[in-house]
Amino acid sequence: MNQCARCNRKLIDKKSIERGYGPVCYQKHLKEQQDAEFERNQITIDEVEE
Repeated sequence: MNQCARCNRKLIDKKSIERGYGPVCYQKHLKEQQDAEFERNQITIDEVEE
């Protein structure tokens, strides 16, 4: 059974099944990835001063 990796709802759409996420959950997943990448690229003022 194909379920969303985020909310566990049944996936029906072929594209959603391939991604493993429904459309809303996929957008949330992408946003979380972008936020995590942003956090990884942050530096402190102390690092700037070095």
